[in-house]
Amino acid sequence: MRFRQSPIMIALLLAGGAWATDFETPPDEPAASSLPPELAAGTNFHVKEPVQSDGLMHHYLIESSFGEFAAYGQEALKVRVKEVAALTELSKRTDIGVVARTVEKRVENDAKTVRQVVTNPVGTITGIPKGIGHLFNGYKAEAGEYSEEAKKATSESHGGGEVVHNAKADATRYADRYLGVSAAERRYYQELGVDPYTNNQVLKKAVNHLAKVQATVNLGMHFVGVPGVPYLADVQRALNAIYNEDPAVLRARQRKILGGYGLSPAEVARFENTLLLSPTRQGVLLEDAKLLDGVEGRGELFRHAMGLTSDDEVVVFIVSTRMLVRLHAEQPVARILPGLRLPTVETRDGRTVVLGAFDAVYWTEQVAGYQSAFQAALPASSHGLEAWLAGSISSLARDHLTSQGWVVHDHAEVVLTEKLAAAR
Repeated sequence: MRFRQSPIMIALLLAGGAWATDFETPPDEPAASSLPPELAAGTNFHVKEPVQSDGLMHHYLIESSFGEFAAYGQEALKVRVKEVAALTELSKRTDIGVVARTVEKRVENDAKTVRQVVTNPVGTITGIPKGIGHLFNGYKAEAGEYSEEAKKATSESHGGGEVVHNAKADATRYADRYLGVSAAERRYYQELGVDPYTNNQVLKKAVNHLAKVQATVNLGMHFVGVPGVPYLADVQRALNAIYNEDPAVLRARQRKILGGYGLSPAEVARFENTLLLSPTRQGVLLEDAKLLDGVEGRGELFRHAMGLTSDDEVVVFIVSTRMLVRLHAEQPVARILPGLRLPTVETRDGRTVVLGAFDAVYWTEQVAGYQSAFQAALPASSHGLEAWLAGSISSLARDHLTSQGWVVHDHAEVVLTEKLAAAR
């Protein structure tokens, strides 16, 4: 479904000097245009051609010996490529084909939307997923609802109350989804160097199968030197804790840390039982928050995270938060602004900076509408507006943003990483 601008949004665009009908269509591209060689193709996989964009992110589809895997954006693709490397190693020990066929329907459903984007002509693309659009709206009202819910949960008795009941149900669902990963499975994931809480169904089934066999027959399997794109430091630190510590111990320590950021007990419980936030994702956010030492409002990151609505949104939000960490190391941040879904901060010299982990920004009708909604949600006192984008931006999109008062920094993830490395 295409985004439809309201009259208010159209008025805002015109008032800001934008031309409401001046939109562009993101071009089809070969995989090599947006990817390094190791992500475009490798042992047992390649990215299907052509690659299309929705105006913010590339839609990738991996065709592999183990099935098709969708990836929304380059960061998600890196994870999938690493998982294909793990499956390649596992295939030396078990018949992955049998495992893959048992979850073929699930994999087919996961890849369906991206396959349509890849194979259908321009004009039939479904557009930016709903969850990503959700990032551009303010969440002040929703934050208020969470606050009221937290107060109610704190005052309710343990024996009753809908909020308490829902909290218990959330905890049960979360435990069913994530906390059943055995120690034997975690050891396999550690040797393979992948996330124990992946949503890759083929990989999960294969590891689960081997762990069950290991329980009855001592196979003594070891996976040495599994190739793949290395995880970044925050992800690796979170994974190291998950591989080696009991989940209950990790969660207890996490509760203390979150409380120190100003979250109420009810907010902590909501965060730790949010289904889209796997233990790994929670660990990464905590690792990044630690590196924002001295920044006011770190609790806002977790309050927003518990309201994320899709896997795609989670990935973009986490990588945007990582960009914030790197910005803070290079240009000290004073505080994280409340009421905004994308990480948005005020620097110590008074600038307002928004971080967006987007692959390639084009001035589509949807992007124009989302930008208008986001700018309307900024505090009235905001000035010195800057947008730091992980990837590229078209000339037309840059012109429109500049006309509305934004200074745009593209390829910011690479730039900030290089500056941080040079400083060290």
